[in-house]
Amino acid sequence: MPTTTAARIEKEISQMRKLPILKSLHLFEAVSEFSSFSKAAEHLNITTGAVSYQMRLLEDWFGRRLFLRRNSGVRLTSDGEQLKRSCASAFTMLEKGCYALRRRDAGQSVVVGCSPTFLAHSLLPRIGAFRQLHSDIDFVFKTDSDLDSLSVGAVDVLFISGLFKRPLPFREVHVSNETIGPVCAPVALEAIKSPENIISIPLLRESAKPDAWNEWAEAAAICLRGSRHVVFDTFFLALEAAKSGLGAAITSQILVKNNIEKGELVAPFGFVPIDRSIHMFINEHARNVTAVKEFRSWVLSEILTRDDLVSHSKGATREAEQSLLASVR
Repeated sequence: MPTTTAARIEKEISQMRKLPILKSLHLFEAVSEFSSFSKAAEHLNITTGAVSYQMRLLEDWFGRRLFLRRNSGVRLTSDGEQLKRSCASAFTMLEKGCYALRRRDAGQSVVVGCSPTFLAHSLLPRIGAFRQLHSDIDFVFKTDSDLDSLSVGAVDVLFISGLFKRPLPFREVHVSNETIGPVCAPVALEAIKSPENIISIPLLRESAKPDAWNEWAEAAAICLRGSRHVVFDTFFLALEAAKSGLGAAITSQILVKNNIEKGELVAPFGFVPIDRSIHMFINEHARNVTAVKEFRSWVLSEILTRDDLVSHSKGATREAEQSLLASVR
């Protein structure tokens, strides 16, 4: 059987290296993460029986138990914990080596990791301007990336919004304070002459951010009692509703800068700073690549600019402007 031949060859190669079968180590890492054979099997899209069989082979190879089996799942023994640390170190090193090798032949390209919202509403509307300056640089966008992806070299540049414990785990990090505020279609301005009467129109938001309006109200010292909320599955839908004049959407300034410049939306009360930042992380091994350096410089001048800390809305109130300027100082 072909599968039997493949398994025999894999086993012979492993024995040459004095290692257990690599597939078993990969499955072991998944089991140790989920503490369950069945959950690991579901994650890897294989049967629970196949996982159980491979784990028995692994324990036979070591001649010791790696798991304590329980009805609710499995727990690693002390030997299992040691193997888990070894696998994590070895696989990380292998992953870094593979990405470094692939990066060497990548040419003029930049792999960017960010959320779908940040990509659609902040990067893509402006990436054309960058391409006009650097038509030889190509992009790969990954919307499922995280700090682990950055550390192993799966992405060159990573954008994340949030709070991080200091010190940050990466050497090159650029931070821009995040500012938020309500935006609406120009036709809706007649109904909201001041921040206090924002509650006279529906307040739009995405379901993933239930506290977004309260976050703005607290920062702007506004009471939203008695307001009507309309919730959408995505940020895109909330923004489209705002463009159509159905209410005011709450958003980060960096996501609607392009819409405001086009006149599709207005920010009647400007934007206020909140206790959250937008971080741009640069992979250590990619920071000297010409394409990455050019993209980094462009982002710092066009996207993560200090000007984002101050409202440019013509309709911003004097109180909001003074508050924003005070926060910059």
